[in-house]
Amino acid sequence: MKYFLSLGSNIDAKINLDFAQNELKKILTNIRLSSIHTTKAEGFDGDDFLNLVISGESDDSFEEINNKLKSIEDDAGRDRDAPKFSSRTLDIDIILQIDKNEEIVFESDEIQKYNFVSDPLKELI
Repeated sequence: MKYFLSLGSNIDAKINLDFAQNELKKILTNIRLSSIHTTKAEGFDGDDFLNLVISGESDDSFEEINNKLKSIEDDAGRDRDAPKFSSRTLDIDIILQIDKNEEIVFESDEIQKYNFVSDPLKELI
């Protein structure tokens, strides 16, 4: 399976995105990175976010990958009790899953909703 992941951070953003990239190299192969996009905080007052999309391949299921992503977020100090629209150490979401036949298995509605997801994704598709 090929996975496309949206990453974002506005707390120690560069450090946390570098950490995430290093951790993702442990669970994905053939990794590709978009450029980093700077985005204003949306829905709250806060520092700008750094966002990018990473693609890679894995034989793990959606659930297995998602669990590993949550663990990486936790290792970066993610506060799971924080409001939805708030500062984040690290946010990683699966936005697209494509099978070996190039069929879309999962597509997040965030691609249509947010330019900070769709713009970096366009660089990798």
